[in-house]
Amino acid sequence: MDLTIRRATVDDCAAIQRVIADSWRESYRGLLEVSTVERTTDPAGFYPAKRFRQKLDDSDLRFLVALVGGDVAGVVNVCWGSENTHEFVTADGCEIRSLYLAPPLWREGIGTALVEAGRDAFPPGTEESFAEVFSANERGRAFYESVGFHRFDGRTISLYGESLETDLYRRPIRT
Repeated sequence: MDLTIRRATVDDCAAIQRVIADSWRESYRGLLEVSTVERTTDPAGFYPAKRFRQKLDDSDLRFLVALVGGDVAGVVNVCWGSENTHEFVTADGCEIRSLYLAPPLWREGIGTALVEAGRDAFPPGTEESFAEVFSANERGRAFYESVGFHRFDGRTISLYGESLETDLYRRPIRT
């Protein structure tokens, strides 16, 4: 497989919107309310370009894309600093805020490659990486555990009016 990982650009926006929407639909169908999953029918509306451009300009965040054959096959958003991370992330920690892959390419090693590239983008002094996964998302939980993350807590979040349980994961940077 011809896999390249690089920092995202404005030109990647439409492809990223498509990958996120397709992955969201496939991942969360049956786990979330139908109305929540259906929000992805318009990828540009679900993940607005303005929001994407703001992330590209944020110095405490890296948005990386995985390209297969020149096409966007996956995305990871890693961040640090209290403005970008959730409250469970320690001061010397960074967070994988999102990781999405085109569903036909699941289980091809792209997610693992994106997690490792994201780790390489963390600033010096980072001790741990963190991630949050819907508790009902068995595939997502199994993935993070397969790349060395360990569940340390859980919480309830509100998403589009739904109350959802999540599992919180952490992984030391140096293993």
